[in-house]
Amino acid sequence: MCSNVNFFSQNSHHTVSILTPPLSPPSTLQHYECVICKASYKSQSGLTRHKNIIQKYNVRREGLYVLPSEAITEFKGQLVHVIQSKLKDHFSQSGRQTISFPCLESLFFGVFEGYIHHYNFRSGSYKCFFQGSDAYTQVANLFDNPNWGRKFFDNDQQTFVMLFDAQAEVEANQENIFNQNGKRIPKNRLKKFKLPKLTVEWKCKKSKEDAKKNKTLAGYIYLNFCTQQI
Repeated sequence: MCSNVNFFSQNSHHTVSILTPPLSPPSTLQHYECVICKASYKSQSGLTRHKNIIQKYNVRREGLYVLPSEAITEFKGQLVHVIQSKLKDHFSQSGRQTISFPCLESLFFGVFEGYIHHYNFRSGSYKCFFQGSDAYTQVANLFDNPNWGRKFFDNDQQTFVMLFDAQAEVEANQENIFNQNGKRIPKNRLKKFKLPKLTVEWKCKKSKEDAKKNKTLAGYIYLNFCTQQI
């Protein structure tokens, strides 16, 4: 007769140890960011699609006519003039500035073609953003004027358009763009961190109908920026 074997005998004193591997540090989620609008994507292909869409915004659509280069150059000088008019010699007049005046759509496109970053197909409005360490030079090349955004005063003082803030950039870059699940956190970093920038917008303004159902419309250009004195 075979003897019974008790596999659960209390006489066994073998101790089984379960080794727990060390926790690996959380992986840093890689993101791809548009240097102009700060929109972030989880993949390079997402950023590439974003850039391809922007390229289409800068293709002249039907109905826009090509203006003479002399007209474009003259309008650039007018833009510099109105920006300079906001550069005052007293610190109390520094800060956020807004300029708007009538402007032909073809004239706007003639100046900012290649720099348009947003287009609303429903309203027909455009937006351009200039922000970052090389933005001032970029606008200087666009306007053909190295002093487009600064004005000099007595006692070595000057007032200038702010397009870059190193400390704000550091704080913005420390912010997580994705949550722990890898989902992108929707937000406008330029707005959230108050990164200084020049925003140029064109849109059509329509008047309300009068008593005889007459109404008018006109294109307007808007420039928004901040100034600082040193």
